[in-house]
Amino acid sequence: MQCGLGWGEARFAAMGASIRTRPSAFEEALDIVRRLLAGETVSSSRRFRVAEARLALCPAEPVEVWIGASATPAIDRAARLAEGWIASPGLTRAEARSQAEFYRERCAAYGKQPTTVALRRDIYVGQSSSEAQAVLQDALGRGYRGMPAEALIAGSVDEVAEQFRTFENSVIPTSSCATSATISGRSWAPWSGWRRCARR
Repeated sequence: MQCGLGWGEARFAAMGASIRTRPSAFEEALDIVRRLLAGETVSSSRRFRVAEARLALCPAEPVEVWIGASATPAIDRAARLAEGWIASPGLTRAEARSQAEFYRERCAAYGKQPTTVALRRDIYVGQSSSEAQAVLQDALGRGYRGMPAEALIAGSVDEVAEQFRTFENSVIPTSSCATSATISGRSWAPWSGWRRCARR
């Protein structure tokens, strides 16, 4: 299960919630959800009022929690509460390495062994290297999601696969990690190429 605190004053206001109390609200909600998923009957009279709630169908296996975080307190929270950490897709390699190291240090401090460090990248798999680079430069010229060029991956199938391997090994070479990707909405033609890339 992937989750996080969320952001944006307007988004919280639209839901009648205070962004200032989101850390405590998040922890309270996560505790309730985890207990429900574990098959418990849950009651709570704190921020979220729940009376004798339970799930009719529970997962057959324990559900891992992965928390997305980029701020230092949030990464510490992920180490304390979750089994995995999800990195921001806009991190440079140096930032990703630094945050991954901090996450692992905090896990050790809490006596925990993380199961997953999820490294994210937005990618574009082109029909050719030149076509992919043209799309990348166009995206950067339009300020694509405010991300630096180093945080984006674009190229042919082979180039993208190699960039993923390099990124993963340069950030946390001695631990297992997951990588996830968002395909650029500019063109869906390379989708079959991405599937070939994923198998490499």
